[in-house]
Amino acid sequence: MTGPEESPCRILVMASGFGSNFQALIDAISTGQLRNSLIISLITNRRNAHAIVRADKAGIPWDYFNPISNGFLRKGETDEQKLAEGRQKYDTALAARILSTDKERPELIILAGWMHVFSGAFLEPIERARIRIINIHPALPREFDGAMAIERAFEEFKTGRLTRTGIMAHYVIDEVDRGAPIIVKEIEWEGEELEELKERMHFHEHELIVKATAKVAQEIVEGRERKPRDVPKSLSCRYMSLQQPSL
Repeated sequence: MTGPEESPCRILVMASGFGSNFQALIDAISTGQLRNSLIISLITNRRNAHAIVRADKAGIPWDYFNPISNGFLRKGETDEQKLAEGRQKYDTALAARILSTDKERPELIILAGWMHVFSGAFLEPIERARIRIINIHPALPREFDGAMAIERAFEEFKTGRLTRTGIMAHYVIDEVDRGAPIIVKEIEWEGEELEELKERMHFHEHELIVKATAKVAQEIVEGRERKPRDVPKSLSCRYMSLQQPSL
């Protein structure tokens, strides 16, 4: 909890889809469960993301910034070099957009179903600004990295090779879903079908994202008066947010 003289941790949420994890954060702040945090804005890269509706209802400013709509990539582009160049330019512009003002600059970025492959062009300036980035991934550390983690675990359940999976909140680093875990929760398979498993996993994601945010936000608030070298670094060089947005 923040003290009487402390301002809450400023959070930027990045979401591409339904935004249920985003809503979990909104609800936790509004009910007082998450008292050391303030969501200052949402960034989405999909115009029809339901996360925008959630932001409007909560009175949270949002920004739509898309690599195609904003002219960094041509729709349907297949040339690998042009794709890489366009993404680099988009990432550079996105980082600059976030860092353009000190007044509302975030201290923490939360990826909540953000469907985009980040390059160092985004992550390196964000790290230099000492902004941490965290992500929720529906698997245990070093298991089912990347996309379709729940589906891949389910296939292992059906063959009998696995009886549990999990969820982790972790820092973003240069390897997909390999950042240092913040909170980890094991989930036992209860024999349900895939869609039921997904629903149960997403329920626990909402719980975990709130707990992880509270922990990291409190560290940030408490670390404001430390010397720069004493503040934990936001580990990031390159990150792929490959999981599908929570439903």
